[in-house]
Parts: sequence; C-alpha cells; structure tokens
Amino acid sequence: MIYPESTPRGNNAFGMFRQAAGRHGIRLEIFFYGRAGLCPELERAGIPDIVFMRGYNFRISEYYENLGATVINTTASMRLSRDKYLTSLALEKHGIPAPRTSAFQPPPGFEKAAGMFRTPFILKQRFGSKGENVYLIHSAAEYDDALGKCAAERLRRLGQADTVTEFGETAGEIECGASVLLQEYVSSSEGKDIRVWTAGGKVIGHILRYNTSSFKSNFAAGGSFREIPLPPEAAEIAVSAANATGLFFAGVDLLFDGNGGFKVCEVNGNAGFRTAPTDIPDAVFGNLTRERDFFISCGYIH
Repeated sequence: MIYPESTPRGNNAFGMFRQAAGRHGIRLEIFFYGRAGLCPELERAGIPDIVFMRGYNFRISEYYENLGATVINTTASMRLSRDKYLTSLALEKHGIPAPRTSAFQPPPGFEKAAGMFRTPFILKQRFGSKGENVYLIHSAAEYDDALGKCAAERLRRLGQADTVTEFGETAGEIECGASVLLQEYVSSSEGKDIRVWTAGGKVIGHILRYNTSSFKSNFAAGGSFREIPLPPEAAEIAVSAANATGLFFAGVDLLFDGNGGFKVCEVNGNAGFRTAPTDIPDAVFGNLTRERDFFISCGYIH
C-alpha cells in the first residue's frame, strides 16, 4: 500500500488496513513516496502481488503495472476518476444520472456562462478533492472572484512543477487540471449528499453528509454526518458509477435530485473513510479475496 509522503504518520488508517489485511490472510507493507517518485525502500521491495495506491501518482502505478503487478485502482481508472470532466463523460456514456457539466479553457464570460447554466451554477476545477476550488456562482462578481482563485491555485501548482508534484504531474497536466468546469447546481441537494463506498462492485458502506452553513457537504469543509438507510436506487447508481469508471475501490457522492432520485456528483478513486460507520478496510480486503471476476471484467488481471 503506497501513500504520498505528505500523509500524516499519525493516520489511524495504516493500522486499520494492516489489521484488516491480516484477518484475510494478506501480508501488508506500507510505503511512502515523495516528489521524486519511488523511494529506495520501494525499489528494494521487489514486485508484490498487489499494489494498493492511496494517492494519484500515475508514474508509480504505471511502473508496477508494467512489471505485471495488479494495481488497485488501475492507472486508467484513477486518471478517469480524478478528472471530473472525464468522469462526467463516462457517466453520460453509461446512462448514469449526473449534473450537466461542461469544460472550458479559457473560461467564458459570465453572461455566456449564465446563459448556458441558469444561476446559481457551480464553478470548479477539473482536478480537486475535499470540496476545494468549488464555488456556487450567483453573480458576475462571484464568478470573477472564483476565476481569480482558480488562477492563483494554478500558479501555485505550476510553481511546484520544477521537478514533479506529489501526483507526478507535468506542467501540462497541471494546466489541464486547473481548467474550469461549469456544472448544473442541484439545489434540492444543497448542503447534503450521500457518500457511498464500493469495492468489487458491491456497496460496503454509506453515510449522509450535511452542512447547515454551506452548499458543500464535505466533512473536510466543515460538514457533519449521520447514518441513514440506503435506498436501493442509490446503491444501484453508486455501483454503476464505480463500474463505469473501472474502480475496484471507490467513494461515490450522490445528490438528491428533488424527485425522489439521485445524481452522481463525483466518483473518488482515493476515497477517505473517516466518517464511515462500517469497517471499510475489512470490507475492501474481504472483497479483494473474493472478486476475481471483477478484476477480469475491469482489466486488472487477464
């Protein structure tokens, strides 16, 4: 299991994953990578049966795929899920309900944007997590302010690209990730959504996330959470979204569409699980040892 070097060492997920792996007869070793990519300890570790990526460093995941290791999640599925525009295209292709989304570089003026997406609408960057660089736009002033903040984030990331970032990105990839998405705002789901965790094509946990002081429900953005029953339709959509992006392990965020149904907001290939009411690591490793058919169907093994 490979984490970015920036991951806090006090993270209790390490122990949870180790204990869960042991219960399922798996010997787990945890490594960290820095901006230079593979660390010496990783290079000396040889080729494992399975590499579990807990970060979006495609150079490392491709390295192990080329050596013949099974990588979770695959490089292709992680690229797809990290890029919110490509995710929206994959969902559309598979007929999975999601907010209408368009990508722009450079971004249009406010009048054109408002003409395409009735105000308020969402402005966000193509790459991002934890609700960062996501803005609810009501006016030209808010639009210009959000674009300025996105531009500043782009320059900050480019300033790290003299070597590579912890994602292993090139300057071109940073430019792509910093480009702007405009998205339909689902007002019926303001400040709330359902996070569903899946593994091997099965639901392994879910939680209602809510925030009474923001349109964003993310726990990292100040949201709260509580347990609720998971409607069968929500479970079906979440599994379909994970399968559409080829992810073995995923966190799928579902919006309430106002008509008793759901829309997929995002599909996360590196999902955290601090708020999960169930033992996510145990469920992941349990499905990992059972779901050979899933790996074959998604191209993990042949």
